[in-house]
Amino acid sequence: MNLRYYQAEQPPRRHELPGGAVLLEVSAPAALAVSFGFWLRRGSTIEAPSRGGVLHFLEHIVFKGSRKYPALAIAEAFDAIGAAVDAFTTKDYVAFTFKVLPEYLGEAVDVLADMLLRPLLDPELIALEQDVVCEEIQEALDTPEDRLHEAYAAHIYQAHWRGRPILGTPESVRALDAAVLREEHRRLFAGPNVVLVLAGNLQPGYSELVRAGFADLPGGGLDPDASCGPPAPDPTQRAASELVIQSPILQTYFEIGNQAVPSTHPDRVPLLLSGNLLGGGMSSRIFQAVREREGLAYTIYNYTDMGRDTGLVSCAGSCSPQKEARVREVVDAEYRRLLREGPTDDELASNKAQIKSQLVFALEGVHNQMHRAAKNEILFGRFLPLGELVAQVDQVDREAVMRCAAAWYDPDRLVYAAHRPSQQR
Repeated sequence: MNLRYYQAEQPPRRHELPGGAVLLEVSAPAALAVSFGFWLRRGSTIEAPSRGGVLHFLEHIVFKGSRKYPALAIAEAFDAIGAAVDAFTTKDYVAFTFKVLPEYLGEAVDVLADMLLRPLLDPELIALEQDVVCEEIQEALDTPEDRLHEAYAAHIYQAHWRGRPILGTPESVRALDAAVLREEHRRLFAGPNVVLVLAGNLQPGYSELVRAGFADLPGGGLDPDASCGPPAPDPTQRAASELVIQSPILQTYFEIGNQAVPSTHPDRVPLLLSGNLLGGGMSSRIFQAVREREGLAYTIYNYTDMGRDTGLVSCAGSCSPQKEARVREVVDAEYRRLLREGPTDDELASNKAQIKSQLVFALEGVHNQMHRAAKNEILFGRFLPLGELVAQVDQVDREAVMRCAAAWYDPDRLVYAAHRPSQQR
């Protein structure tokens, strides 16, 4: 890949605002829309155990009315200008975003700023939303993959707070009254914990609209070094273990993996490439062995989840109960083959091309650029140019892949988690 093209990339303009927030401006001259994001630097891993799910609940409840806009007025205001609005909570950050036509930027900022900075937190609406979130929790528990993944993550991370569910539990959600929510809102929705990102064909005055909308964002708040609870266990010391859930389902769902590395680890890129080689594309070893050669499963793939403090790797999928043992044998054999032989030159080149393509494709569109700028600031503390990322991929060699395979894909240190039909013996 020609790195000279990517070396011309300009980083976002970065401004530190009064109170500690950061404003990033991403220039995209060809864009027709404007994207904006209000991001919290920390996610659910900084919640006290007794307040599990509070960030996700705050993500919900701010849409239920502010000092200026009742709940319906918020929905109507965004719809009236055709804004595409989204909000989500992860273990590492929380985001409230919109994409809008340029002429409506001021109106969208006004609504979003008021609901985020001045939520009503009305007790009746809190009780109503508790019902909604508890329904969401039940829905997740009724989804075999979700239920298995929560149990698998808890088993992997043990006492570390990354192993707890983002949604919380029905008990912890019901305990979130107005007083608790006000306290957590003051702590979390404060300048040092906030990143604002404006992306698009930025014209004079756009930045001022954002600054004015969030001018009364308070300072103080969350300690940037807030604890995530006890440290996660050392994956190199882990012994292989099993976790089994049973419920009245038809398929067996499984995850096979280990604790891995945080997003800033030096092995981040070779680990991504190793996971992709095992179970990423259609030509990957696991996909070919399990699905194409033996027809054991429709869904099977490898994924990597790297967070602020730690992460995990997994091979996940589903199969008929009678095929589970054979799937496990095949995955085990492919992992051991990689540990023993390493990748071929063709595999290494192919997977480098796949990872570089994924990096480039993920940047297309002004909304994706906004997301990228925020995540760079939150997870890395700086902008990572695409040319730097592409160079890191090109530098991955056979030895790096084998080192990652030995550290995080050794079958003798993997967790095997299965969600099986309850009638299976």
